[in-house]
Parts: sequence; structure tokens; C-alpha cells
Amino acid sequence: MASPHVDVDDLIATLEQIRKRGHSAHSVFRDWVELMLYALQRRDEPYLEILEDYRERADLDQPEGQRSPDLFATAFGQLQERMAETDADVLGAVYEEYGMSSDAFGQHFTPHPVCEMMAGISGIVDDSETDGRQTVLDPACGSGRMLLVGGRRHPEALFVGQDKDPLCAKMAALNCCFFNLDAYIVQGDSLTIDYQRAWQTTHSPMGGSVRELDEDETEDLRDSLTGAFENTAEEVAPDDAGQDSERQKEGESVSVSTLSGGEQASLLAFDRDQ
Repeated sequence: MASPHVDVDDLIATLEQIRKRGHSAHSVFRDWVELMLYALQRRDEPYLEILEDYRERADLDQPEGQRSPDLFATAFGQLQERMAETDADVLGAVYEEYGMSSDAFGQHFTPHPVCEMMAGISGIVDDSETDGRQTVLDPACGSGRMLLVGGRRHPEALFVGQDKDPLCAKMAALNCCFFNLDAYIVQGDSLTIDYQRAWQTTHSPMGGSVRELDEDETEDLRDSLTGAFENTAEEVAPDDAGQDSERQKEGESVSVSTLSGGEQASLLAFDRDQ
């Protein structure tokens, strides 16, 4: 189904109550995202560290249910309800409506209808043509909107997203968890293969889970991606590229060998059962 217009006015109104108590919109949204991410990982220490910034009189001298920590929890509940109603990237919609996107960095999320169209016209590889599970890759994933649309069409696939904006990477990790996808989300520049942090989300019948990889696991993830690309690039002969060009002219799908380095590495490293 196509994603409808996402109304997030009630969510923004809740976050605005916190902002008006002496906080910036950016810090409120960032802290809300991180609180949700830490809560889902059951990481109490960093969760409580964030809440220390919301213990001023303006935050705590409120009736029960209206304190800033309560409002963060209320916004989390509103987010879950709206996602259930729309099956859309509600978190990314709040990010955009709350004025968090940046013209200076060329940061604009792909509209939901465009994501639906792109997913609809993308070539689908038949299972018989692959050695393992299919992989969906977005090397500049933002809030993970394209991955979520792909997840509705191919929930059994593995999803790999990367974004150099720390907040966007965290939103993408949350979204993949919320939508119960098997995914790896990397914070870092896909053009330079820079991996700063990474999260893994895991599908289960009881709902998705998320965990942050430690430094060694993140480095292993990077090595597996780049290693897969280097090994495969050596096997690609010039004639193969020419044949791919001819197939492309004839309207046939292009093999993975014609993708860019980062795309090729991600697809090949994860094109297997986990």
C-alpha cells in the first residue's frame, strides 16, 4: 500500500512542550531519539545521563505525566501509534516537520510516494539466481525510509543502510527495529568506507530488536564489506562489463559487478543467510 500523508502535529506538540522549558529543538529531538534507542537496548547508564539535562525546575515542577521525562515517553507512544496507523516513516516525518533537515548539507529525505514508486520499478532478482537471501542497500539512507518500503515488499531480505549524519543513522536503526527488519545500519561516509558506529537490528516473531556493535564488531563488519568487494573485483573481466552494457541496452537487469565499490561490497558481503 502507498504511504499516506503523515500527520505528526500531535507528536510535535508534545516535543514543543519540552522545548519551551528552555531547551533547543535540536537537543530535544536528538535526546528523544537517543532515549528511545537506549531504552530498546536496555542501556540504563547513557539513558539516565540524558535525563540529567531535564532535571531543572522548569522540567520537574510539573504535574505527574507532564514532566519532561514523561513527555518523552508520551511522544514514544504517539510515534508507535502513528506508525501502526500509517505503516510509514513517522520518525523521519517528525524530523522534517520539526525543522531538523538542513539545506546547507543538502539534506532532504525522499518523499514517501517517490520511495514507493522507486521500490515498485526496481528490478527483482529471482531467488533461483542468487546463492542466498536478497540484500537491499541504501548508501545514504537518511532515516531509512527506502529500507522500510523495501521491507514491506521483501520482509525476508537483509537491509544495509549507511549515513554520515549521526542522528540520521540512529533514526534508521530505530526504524529498522520498529519495522522488525534484519538490518545493519552504519554511521559513516559510504564514499570513503568510513565506519564510526554500527547497529544491528534483528527480526523475530515477537518484534524487532536492536543492538550497537562494539568497536571490534564494527571493524569486522567494515572488513567483511571491503574484503568482499576486493575479492569480487578481481574476478570481473573487461568482457563481463561489456556484456553487462549490452544487456542493459536490451532492457535486462545488470549484474552486481557493475555497481560502485561501496554498493558491490555491501551486497556481496551480506548476500547470504545470517
